[in-house]
Amino acid sequence: MPWLVAGASVLALIASAVVAVVVLTGGDGAGGSEPGYQPGGSLVKAGKYKPGKVTNACDAVDLAAIVRLGYPAQGKPLHEEVNAAGTGGSLECRADFENASYTGQADFGWGADNDLFDAGRLSTVATPPANTTAKAIPGLGETAYYTLEDISSGPRTDITATVEAKDSNLFVRSTFRVTGFDIHADRDAVRQAAENQARIMLDRLR
Repeated sequence: MPWLVAGASVLALIASAVVAVVVLTGGDGAGGSEPGYQPGGSLVKAGKYKPGKVTNACDAVDLAAIVRLGYPAQGKPLHEEVNAAGTGGSLECRADFENASYTGQADFGWGADNDLFDAGRLSTVATPPANTTAKAIPGLGETAYYTLEDISSGPRTDITATVEAKDSNLFVRSTFRVTGFDIHADRDAVRQAAENQARIMLDRLR
């Protein structure tokens, strides 16, 4: 599964801490998928989120809401699902729009990985990468934060907002990017769109 990383995300820490990975199969997503990951190292107690709540990862988000923001859909959304037994499993939905793209990701079985998530969150918020702002988001799951990267230049707009949230045994990442020439995009509106989708995922996967 291709993970889009905005700044120093928690996955940078997981890459060195987690040995076990899962390779996503199935679904009707595009070929050439990169390996995904599954947190490991200890047994995880079942949480309030269970794989299999949706059979299509794109049912966990609201792509129509992005269209309503003024970004017409382009092509068919791609989705990948791994519904492992027990507390495992992962989902990814990817969609393209005119001058925008969206990726929503969810991983189950995160009950024992609070320290990894918090370390990534604290590091990113304390020292955001260049051209990036990062702040905690209160009231979204147990803990959450966003990173907002703006590398716009001249007539070209290029803004990417990524929201990462942890709640019980579920980790979600919501990434919304707006890019194009001679278009107007409000930074806060881009960030809010990514946050809204993360909230939808937590609600629909519960």
